[in-house]
Amino acid sequence: MNKHLILGFIFITISVYPQQIKNLDSLDAVIAKFTRTNDWKSLIESYSAKGDYYFLDKDYAESLPFFLKVDSISKAHNNINKTSIYVLLNRAEISRVTFTHEGVDEAGRLMYEALEHAKKIHSEEMEYLCYKYLADLEGLRDNLDISKQFLDLAFDYYKKHDDATKISQLYAIYINYYNTINQLDLSEKANQDRIDYLKTKGDTLQLANAIMTYGNFKLQKQKDCQGALKLYELAESLYTTVLKGEPYNNYRRLVQGMASCYATLNDYKKAYEYSELAYDLRNALNKQYNQDLSLKLETKYQTKEKEQEIALLKAKNELVEKQKSNQRNLLLAAILFTTMMGIFFFFLYRNRKKTATKLKELDNFKSRFFANISHEFRTPLTLISGLIDKSLAFENLDNLDKNELQIMQRNSNRLLNLVNQLLDVSKLESGNLKLNVSPGDLGLLIKAIGSSFQHIANQKSIQYTIDVAEMKNVWFDHDIIEKITTNLLQNAFKYTPKEGKVVCTASIADGRLLLRVENSGQHLSKEQLETIFNRFYQIDDNSEGIGIGLSLVKELVTLSHGTITVENTEVNTIAFKMSLPVLKTQFQPNEIAELNLKKPIENRDDIDLEGMARTIEVMDENLPIMLIVDDHQEILDLIDSIFKDSYQIVKAHDGEMGVSKAIELIPDIVISDVMMPKLNGFQLCETLKQDERTSHIPIILLTAKADEADSYIGLETGADEYLLKPFKTKALVSRVKNLIENRLKLRKRYSQEVILKPKDIAVTDYDKLFFEKVQNILETKLSEPTFTVEAFSEAIGMSRMQLHRKLKAFTGLSANEFIRSQRLQLAADLLQKGNPNISEVAYAVGFNDASYFAKCFKETFGCSPTTYASKF
Repeated sequence: MNKHLILGFIFITISVYPQQIKNLDSLDAVIAKFTRTNDWKSLIESYSAKGDYYFLDKDYAESLPFFLKVDSISKAHNNINKTSIYVLLNRAEISRVTFTHEGVDEAGRLMYEALEHAKKIHSEEMEYLCYKYLADLEGLRDNLDISKQFLDLAFDYYKKHDDATKISQLYAIYINYYNTINQLDLSEKANQDRIDYLKTKGDTLQLANAIMTYGNFKLQKQKDCQGALKLYELAESLYTTVLKGEPYNNYRRLVQGMASCYATLNDYKKAYEYSELAYDLRNALNKQYNQDLSLKLETKYQTKEKEQEIALLKAKNELVEKQKSNQRNLLLAAILFTTMMGIFFFFLYRNRKKTATKLKELDNFKSRFFANISHEFRTPLTLISGLIDKSLAFENLDNLDKNELQIMQRNSNRLLNLVNQLLDVSKLESGNLKLNVSPGDLGLLIKAIGSSFQHIANQKSIQYTIDVAEMKNVWFDHDIIEKITTNLLQNAFKYTPKEGKVVCTASIADGRLLLRVENSGQHLSKEQLETIFNRFYQIDDNSEGIGIGLSLVKELVTLSHGTITVENTEVNTIAFKMSLPVLKTQFQPNEIAELNLKKPIENRDDIDLEGMARTIEVMDENLPIMLIVDDHQEILDLIDSIFKDSYQIVKAHDGEMGVSKAIELIPDIVISDVMMPKLNGFQLCETLKQDERTSHIPIILLTAKADEADSYIGLETGADEYLLKPFKTKALVSRVKNLIENRLKLRKRYSQEVILKPKDIAVTDYDKLFFEKVQNILETKLSEPTFTVEAFSEAIGMSRMQLHRKLKAFTGLSANEFIRSQRLQLAADLLQKGNPNISEVAYAVGFNDASYFAKCFKETFGCSPTTYASKF
């Protein structure tokens, strides 16, 4: 059989029965045959046929690779024919339906290339087909004059050849063209001519579509509901004859248009009936789409399954061959492997011996370095602390100077604490840190250390429990117990969230101290549990500190002949459990102090409790909310002092906490540092700007990085302003004022819009998406009396407070006020159109009570609904 007849037969079968995989398999077999024989002309036709199969099914992702293969083969062989031109036009159509600038431009390039090819092979049929496509495309690009030229050329050609389908399509392009240039009389004539032409062709479905389009023109362009309704009813009778109950999208659009006409004509009963029918048709279309999609997925699955079976059989054959080859080489490989392993282990042993010696030398050098650098730091820190203490002793200090000196004192103490930890580590490594146990009241010491953390617990609203049993006259090293307990509690409070809990318990059992510190927080992974006591290890690379604390605890516990473990509990907490000996007989003689030295229990000035706490803000509903995010308490306090009289100040100490508070409170403005733990300022900005709930919030980024590239990054992530540190107070105040004023202008402009226009209102794409959702919800739900704030927030996917703050930012109205405002605006619109029945208008816009509606209307518009309607 002739190969072209074979291709034609297969293409017809896959077009008629696309659900049957066998037809695609047949086409694949033909493609494989032509590939083997290098018959590139037949390959072009085969790939085109398979691409057309998927293209007609609107599966553009599957069709495009086959069209590209046609194009590649055609260019390789300098071949131009009708098939290659059709493929170019199909590729152009795939690009066009993306409705992006890039897609439309690519479609234009492909169409003009197709036109050039058609002229080159002198194909009048393909040339005028290109004109038809270009007329539509140039209209889409608003090149209306060019579109009209192509349109006239194509129309004259197809009129002469009496191609009903293409003439109907060209009439549709004419109608769109005249609508665009606002020549409604010519548009109406084109509608009428199209209908008159199709009446002579006997294509009832195309005729019904044309009449429905004319009805849409009457309704939307001429506002002639009566005329539109007559056309809709005529089209409805034609659809009923042709479709015989089958769902059809144009029929659904017609029914929706009839519902709109009846609603405008106040025939609410018929409007409801047709709205219900439109709803049923939409469900039927969705069901049909889902069934088709399921069928496609099943087809793809079965095809993939067959490919896997073929691949499996092929792999089995290859495996048999490889096994034969492997058996021949196995013995030789075993001998070679044994020889190489012997050589490897010899060199490994020698290198390890050298490496161990070198590592020991480096470890000794590191220990000496830490010891030396720690001692060098302590000297200037001692001088700084002394001068600060001396200055704080002056009685005539004003509050500002005293506050600044206290900030310096806290930070110098924090640095001194880190230096002390480094010094302890170096002592442990060098063996100079020895146990020095003596008898004492261990319970009192642990209680005193634990109670010093009560202030931070109050600041962070943490449920803090200390349960220490009486432990008098037991043997322990005061300094080591203090360091272990302090580090464990600091770590617990550092990672415990606000309103979490920390529990510290201590008791004696079988001659050992059992200390347990438990805190709520995110569970640790298995890897984190295994490495948490490693030196310089941190769970979060952006977290504060340098990762010495828990490592120091582990080594001090080991020095004290104890054990320490960490585990995730079943109640979503993390527990550190430590066990230490406390009997004299459990220590070596050289570990027992000669004198009974009892250290006084004092408050630890070197523990930065205030720096670890979150500020608990008192919210004032009459002021806008400002969220400040910075990991330096001093910067938070400085910005707080600048704006505290004009804003409700909310603070966050890292980017992750900042995102959480922004989503929870929906502030009016955010000021954030860039370099922060957990999330940096760029990540915080990008996260908030890509969330519908927070995308509208103005964000100012502060940074000490003066690189121009960093400022571009900040602005590209959505930041509204970008200021370098050190910043001028006036500059920051001015930027905040301008951003807030711009938001107030936007709010004033759109607070009373009856029809929201997302692209005009929205500042970002996510704001546009939010207002599109709001508009869709209002269109479908506003007229329902049961549409409340709860229903609104549920439909939009936000909490009540988040919805309230979002709407307040754009319109100045609460969610309740916004719903009522939209209902009243819709009522005013209906009254302007000449509907004098106040009760009907009230119920149509969602009010249950006509009297309450009249009262609200008068409060908003300054007159009763009746008086308002009489003005029009």
